[in-house]
Amino acid sequence: MKQIDQALQKIELGKKAFDEAEQILAEILQGDSVPSVIEQEPVSDPLETRMEEAGLEFEDKTPPRTDLVCPLCSSKVYDNRPNKRSGQYKETSPDFTCSNIQDCSGIVQGDVRKLRKSWWLNSKDLPQDWINTTVPHNPEADYVDTTNKNKEEEEYSPF
Repeated sequence: MKQIDQALQKIELGKKAFDEAEQILAEILQGDSVPSVIEQEPVSDPLETRMEEAGLEFEDKTPPRTDLVCPLCSSKVYDNRPNKRSGQYKETSPDFTCSNIQDCSGIVQGDVRKLRKSWWLNSKDLPQDWINTTVPHNPEADYVDTTNKNKEEEEYSPF
C-alpha cells in the first residue's frame, strides 16, 4: 500500500510540473503572433514605380514579341505590353493573352463570357523565356533576339 501511495504522489508531482510548463508556454506564446500557415505572396513594385520614386525616368524600348506560343494549345500569344503603355488597354489588362478562344485548356468562364488564358509579368506560370530577351543595340530595330545564342557559337562549326 505504501508503494502505491508513493507512486500516486510522483504522478501528482508530474501533473503539477506539466501544468506549470504548459502555463509558462502559454504566457510565452501569448505575446508572439504566430504566423499563418498560408501567407500572402509579397507584392513587388514594378520597376517603373521604383525608378519614378528614385527620380529617374523610365522608358521601355523593348519591342513587342511576335513569336510567342501558348504552352497549353500552341496558338499564337499576343504581347499586350505596348498597348498597356500607350493607354489603349487598361493597366490591369494582362501582359500576354492567348489568341485561341475556342479550345485552349486555359480558357476560364467569366461573369459574362469566356476569358482567354492570360499572363501578367508577375504570374507564376509565365514562361520565363517570354521576358528573357536581348534588346537590340539599335532601339529603332523591329526585332528581338530570343535565341540566346552567342555569335561565337554560331561562328564555330566543327564541320
